[in-house]
Amino acid sequence: MDIFLLLLKILDPIFIKNKLLLKKEIASIKLISVFLYQMNKKIIIFAFLIAIFTMACNDGDLEVETISFENNDVLSCKANDTTATFLFKVNQKQALILKLPTNVLENKVKTITGAIPSSYKVVYRTYSDNVSSSYFCSDYPPAQPTVVSEVQATGGTVSITTQAIYDENTHQLLRYDHLIRISDLVLVNSKGNKLVDSNFIFGTYQTNRR
Repeated sequence: MDIFLLLLKILDPIFIKNKLLLKKEIASIKLISVFLYQMNKKIIIFAFLIAIFTMACNDGDLEVETISFENNDVLSCKANDTTATFLFKVNQKQALILKLPTNVLENKVKTITGAIPSSYKVVYRTYSDNVSSSYFCSDYPPAQPTVVSEVQATGGTVSITTQAIYDENTHQLLRYDHLIRISDLVLVNSKGNKLVDSNFIFGTYQTNRR
């Protein structure tokens, strides 16, 4: 009996110690489980937010492409013509066309504005091959290159600011520059994708003094 009590006294602290360690391990496992659960919730929420953001970016209001004619001249079929109602820019296989009301271009210092598409029309085209100014100014449209796509602007405001340009030395009037800007330009292609440019610079059209 004494031996049994002795063994119990020896083993009981060990058992108690192991039991305490086991409780600590169980508590640690619970904490880890709670942590992983919270992390999984955050990951799921984060993934959900990304999905919403992705869908929002594909709703057609995002700028999906850009058009660039920055270093290309504004042309008309009759150079320096204030009676022009058709201005265009070409860049390899692309063309940007601006149709104006009559008597808009004048050799006077002024700024005028008008809405798209009621007063002004803007058309963006792509072609099967490089296009030149002669394509637009021929009596009959050439067979080549062919039009691959055409997109007409559905919104925007055209602003034309006319300034007189003088010779710096003689102060003689040289010409008039007509700076054409389009604010809030909206182009929508056949797939419903939308291009929006808040401040599109069409370019500067020049006319001779008269």
